[in-house]
Amino acid sequence: MKNTKHWYFAVLNFLLFFLLFNGLAFAGQTGKVSGYIIDDETGEPVVGANVILEGTYFGAACDLEGYYFINNIPPGTYNLAVSAIGYKKTIITDVHVKIDLTTAIDVKLKTDVLELGEEVVIQAEKPLIQKDLTSTSVTVSSDDISMIPVESIEQVVNLQAGVMAGHFRGGRLGEVAYLVDGISVTDAFNGAISVEVENSSVRQLEVISGTFNAEYGQALSGIVNIVTKEGSQTSYEGSASGFIGNYLADDSQLFPNADKLSLDGPKDIQFSLSGPTKLIPNLTFFVTGRYFEEEGYLYGRRVYNIDDISPFFPTGDGEYVGMNPYEKKSFNGKLTYSIPNWKFSYSLFFDNNWNKYYDHGYRWAPDGRNNHYRDNLIHNFQMFYYPSNSTYMSLKFSSNLHKYYGYLYENPYDERYVDPQLGIPTSAYTYRYGGNQVDRYNRNTLTYIGQFAIESQLSKEHKVKIGGETRIHDMYNHGKSIVNLTDGQIDDFGMPIFTLGYSQEHSEGNQSYRKRPYEFSAYIQDKMEYDIMIINLGVRYDYFNSNSTLPADIRNPLNNEAFPGYNETVPSEAEQQFSPRLGVSFPITDQGAIYFSYGHFLQIPRFENLYLNDEYIISQGQSLSSITGNPNLKVERRIQYEIGLQQVVFPNVALDLTVYYSDIRNLLGMEIINTYEGFKYARFVNRDYGNVKGFIIAFDKRFADYFSAKVDYTYQVAEGNASDPYAVYNDNQTDPPVESEKKVVPLDWDQRSTLNLTANVGNPGDWMLGLIFSFGSGTPYTEDIRISNGVRFENGGRKPTFLNLDLRADKFFDLYGLRLHTYLWVYNVLDIRNEYGVYATTGRANSDLNTRNAGEIIGLNTIDEYVSNPGMYSTPRQIRLGFSIGF
Repeated sequence: MKNTKHWYFAVLNFLLFFLLFNGLAFAGQTGKVSGYIIDDETGEPVVGANVILEGTYFGAACDLEGYYFINNIPPGTYNLAVSAIGYKKTIITDVHVKIDLTTAIDVKLKTDVLELGEEVVIQAEKPLIQKDLTSTSVTVSSDDISMIPVESIEQVVNLQAGVMAGHFRGGRLGEVAYLVDGISVTDAFNGAISVEVENSSVRQLEVISGTFNAEYGQALSGIVNIVTKEGSQTSYEGSASGFIGNYLADDSQLFPNADKLSLDGPKDIQFSLSGPTKLIPNLTFFVTGRYFEEEGYLYGRRVYNIDDISPFFPTGDGEYVGMNPYEKKSFNGKLTYSIPNWKFSYSLFFDNNWNKYYDHGYRWAPDGRNNHYRDNLIHNFQMFYYPSNSTYMSLKFSSNLHKYYGYLYENPYDERYVDPQLGIPTSAYTYRYGGNQVDRYNRNTLTYIGQFAIESQLSKEHKVKIGGETRIHDMYNHGKSIVNLTDGQIDDFGMPIFTLGYSQEHSEGNQSYRKRPYEFSAYIQDKMEYDIMIINLGVRYDYFNSNSTLPADIRNPLNNEAFPGYNETVPSEAEQQFSPRLGVSFPITDQGAIYFSYGHFLQIPRFENLYLNDEYIISQGQSLSSITGNPNLKVERRIQYEIGLQQVVFPNVALDLTVYYSDIRNLLGMEIINTYEGFKYARFVNRDYGNVKGFIIAFDKRFADYFSAKVDYTYQVAEGNASDPYAVYNDNQTDPPVESEKKVVPLDWDQRSTLNLTANVGNPGDWMLGLIFSFGSGTPYTEDIRISNGVRFENGGRKPTFLNLDLRADKFFDLYGLRLHTYLWVYNVLDIRNEYGVYATTGRANSDLNTRNAGEIIGLNTIDEYVSNPGMYSTPRQIRLGFSIGF
């Protein structure tokens, strides 16, 4: 045992040394081309044949067996030139290179006897199956994105099998790692993607919903890996586009003011330009920008103004007001400098976002809702060194700044603010009669990332990657709410006196903190490619330190000197873990392969849960109203198994069948702490668990004969003891408390059946018609106990099914060397009102049996008007007409 302990610490010290001097996961950004060059007549290997990727510095020479390989190729489409003395030069066009995968290109050279200098041109056929695929992964190119009706990466991701509204294979939200050019752009505070990369920037997108290799970390459920475009060294490319749009709902009662054509709908302007700079040889650029704005489709009416004081005497003008408006400005620029053996790149990503959220209670007093702002700025510098065709090294540095802030008025003491109690309805099913939201917040997360990686093809069979990463975070969070400093006082006319103010900082209602957590990771991975199998084997090490403190005795958060732990704090504990990963593919023929994968996946809980209420300000009342974070939270864990089959079933048609199972532990939940004084508060702990099992069957018809299609069906069961980390806290809001689940129940996103169909018809470059059809069975909800005979069954009911059809039509023209493009998009073509939210008494969005006990409405609206909540439905039909010009 003693020797084992010494061995453990020796390995740990070595890894820490490696990390400190070299730099969490180095995401794949490149692919590989390999194959054999043989004589067309004799079948003998052509030793020494030169293989070059045209337009790049990448190339190789064949060995004694005629075998060649070219590593570290950025994803995309290339021409492969093969030449040898005594043979005709052969050009293989349309060679597709994918992230982390090998493209096999075998070439037969014809002897050059009579027709000197003649070239042979062969178009490569995109393979229907990927023999070295060892887990479920989908690669989407920029061309693929351009043919379907999607305008964001999020839409592309949600189209993939096993993904449902951001949930990857039954996981919670925030369990996905987002990477751009190998650098994480996940906001560590809440686990969401920060900067929004525009479709025009994407060279290739990889969505991994199954197990993933050791190079990827800080994710339980999936990986979204984006590789962006860069400029050409030989030519300029550019485009400008724009569209106008409108919502056109059939139901004017549910969606008022979104049922007629106008010019007030969504507007979008985009541009992109790339090519050589001409200032410095081999220096290229790529820039793209976008402006988008819309009023939204959820409208309220200004029946009341913010300062109205009576529900029966409105002063509003009755005009419609968009209640989910959105505006966005974005820019992405990239400089790339390439010379033999070296490549340097600098990227800048920026976006500025503004929006308001729909609040049904404010539907007749829409001006009182907060503005929300989100700014992101990312600087990314990367260096690549290629000492040989078989080895390359990379060094990356990134600075990621994410700013979130929100308020109604920029000035915290703006005289337009009104008493927080003003406008609150005094009866159920009643709109507010004025008033305003009173909270404001400001959060900044600055993350510095450093990465080092080395990859080498040690032999024909073994390609080894070793990498390390350091992340240092600097996070500030401040939130406060307006209070009436003269609460309870009245003037000479008997009216309440309102004096605008805030609680003292570091007290309830006005809290802030600044934290500087840090993390390290390292991995080693070997991709073994044999004739009979391909193996991906790796191990990963993760270290995290929340760099915080907590009370020595959590039952004395008020720091009462009469109880243990007075004036004592303890430092948080660091987390460190090893996680093995294994994936195997068995090519059974050149038309089929079986794959299996297994892995342990870990993720640090989101920072918002580690540091919430960091000052342990506990409400000293009898009810439960206080929540604290926990900097000692452990990593969340997921063990996943997967087995799959790829098989060509018809010419141009492939089948992909996958069966998977996941065991999930240490998920975030809560415990209730009783203080020595008799107060209660909730604290985040690792207590929740679950499991997911399912299968996916997909057919992919390659584009041929003017037609392509992909259809996938997912059957999945996602169960756990709680869908929401706040479940225990919510259960304890009643007296007596609701007993929290001790067994697994369907999770909120447990959609048992999901069907996606994507189809394209047309002649690329002339005209195209694309459509997306989606079907989903109903997700669970918890029925009202009056419906379930007095017994509460968590998620015992099912919402209605989901249906949607989107359409895209494109027409292209050439005019004086310019490329003109007109397009029509229609989202939700059939204007289906899918019910995302339902009332617990009926399981529908249009009826609530609790209205029988509503009582008198103290206001001007009717019960039916309030029950009809458009926020519980999917987006209505939207039509967009656009035009672009390019060269």
